[in-house]
Amino acid sequence: MQDLNITHTVTSYECGADHRLKPDMFMQYCQEAAETHASRNNLGYDWSMSNGLIWVEVQGDFRIIRSPRWKEEICIRSNTGKASALQARRFVEARDAEGNILAQADLLWVLIDINSRRPIPFKRILDRVNIPDACPALIEDELKPSPEYSATATTEFTAPRRDIDFNGHINNSAYLTWVLDTLPDSMRPGAAPARFRVNFKRETFAGHPIRIEHKRNGHQTYHTICSGSELRAEIIIEWQA
Repeated sequence: MQDLNITHTVTSYECGADHRLKPDMFMQYCQEAAETHASRNNLGYDWSMSNGLIWVEVQGDFRIIRSPRWKEEICIRSNTGKASALQARRFVEARDAEGNILAQADLLWVLIDINSRRPIPFKRILDRVNIPDACPALIEDELKPSPEYSATATTEFTAPRRDIDFNGHINNSAYLTWVLDTLPDSMRPGAAPARFRVNFKRETFAGHPIRIEHKRNGHQTYHTICSGSELRAEIIIEWQA
């Protein structure tokens, strides 16, 4: 597959009070790049739904080198390939007008059956899926939780209806939004995330009770998002020094 290359001008509603792109907005860029590229290769939403399947992101590793400014024109590049018998790896990279890297993401996706909600091995649908066997990783080192944390806090609320996407569940970027919105100021190690890793464990729906446990050690925070006794997602953040 050829790389996807698209340009985008950063809008005001994608930025925070500092006039720079919010980190959860970069996650949304990645989702949109994934669908655009997949659709151009006949593997997007329309194709998957017609086959009783849907693409679901299970892990994302993100690095923010410089947050682009409001009205700045950026270039977004992406491609995909098989990471395993069940997972496809996708990279997404954003660059400025001079070609400098602004942000990067390595993402893992699976195809799940709409009815069973179970992953489908690629070998079972080889006649319908043509994914290259390899995709280069942009972020090689794995971000891991600290062995211990010096501060903790807990937040509880109900998953809001506004965060539901057209797949019917909570949108992936909402988990990061929830974490950043509810993390106490006293536990913030820096102004903004420099890197974060999100592991998606199980779908969440509007009306579900949510409990987020925040932990901090130095410039890292660790967050678990649960509904009842079930872990829905976990996020590790390294903050700007």
